[in-house]
Amino acid sequence: MKFSKQYSKLKKPIFTTIRKNTGFYIRNQVVNIETPTEKFKAKIEWIEKITKEELTNRFSKSDADCSKEELIKMLEKWYGKKYNDFIILTLKRIVKGE
Repeated sequence: MKFSKQYSKLKKPIFTTIRKNTGFYIRNQVVNIETPTEKFKAKIEWIEKITKEELTNRFSKSDADCSKEELIKMLEKWYGKKYNDFIILTLKRIVKGE
């Protein structure tokens, strides 16, 4: 799972990301996280379906360091304006030795 920026959330032990709902991600799955400055593993703790209309400013600030409007613009740039089937993944960073 790639991140284009080193978002502030990625320093936390538990963080979220919003992704296109493809059915690929499942609960308890371990994924490789790759950011511009680091690589690590994380476990998917929770998955929640969401549409663009259900996004909040609070979530957008914590997830993408931006407003709801800016996050929607990013999603539309990546997936197109009409696409509206997303998931929020809650991930837990795996610390070596756990």
